[in-house]
Formats: sequence, C-alpha cells, structure tokens
Amino acid sequence: MRRRTQLYLEEDQYRWLKRQAGRGAMADVVRRLIDEARGRTSPSKGDPFIRYLLEEPPGRGGRTTSVATLDEDVYGE
Repeated sequence: MRRRTQLYLEEDQYRWLKRQAGRGAMADVVRRLIDEARGRTSPSKGDPFIRYLLEEPPGRGGRTTSVATLDEDVYGE
C-alpha cells in the first residue's frame, strides 16, 4: 500500500531532485533515498538475536553453537 504525501522543497532542492530523476519520477528518487537511509540503520543494534544472525551466523562464527547453548550465546544468559 502506498500513501500520498506532499513535500515542500527549497528551489535548489527541487532542481537537484529533478536532475536526479532525469526523465523518471522524482517520487522514485525520494523513495530510493529513503530506502538507502533506512538501510544505514542497523537492526542489529537493538536486538541481540538479529545481531547474532547478521554478524556471526551459526556455523561461521568463532565459537561452536548448539540449540542447547543458543540463549547463552545470543543473550549471555
């Protein structure tokens, strides 16, 4: 689902965005920039399990992990 929104830009921002879009839609450029900015925020910072999966997947990490030791490995408990 998409939502329509209105955005006020300074004249130089508008010209830059128009150049980036070329013959395409400026909205596509805005969506791409938002997606890129969101990708820079690592989901691993807040959730130890996501960090564990992204940074040291089972079988590739420096230590041996099993189902029996998963809570300790991920959450330190």
